[in-house]
Amino acid sequence: MTEVELAVRRRAAERARQVLEGSLSPEAIREAFADVEDRAVAALLDLLEHPPVHGVLGGGESAWQDYQRSLRDVIAGLSA
Repeated sequence: MTEVELAVRRRAAERARQVLEGSLSPEAIREAFADVEDRAVAALLDLLEHPPVHGVLGGGESAWQDYQRSLRDVIAGLSA
């Protein structure tokens, strides 16, 4: 993997953290990385755009925790 590809992954991970903090929308990160063909970045974007329904009518706390764990794992992998 090249330094440029690693930099793109790290930038995607940082933007994902901003989405989780609420300072960036999932749509904005999708636009920022629309031309990136990296499968790991695509997996991150997919997770951010398709969170499970959380709350009274959602899939329950277990599904939400699984989603959060998966998202953290993908972000950590991109940050490495």
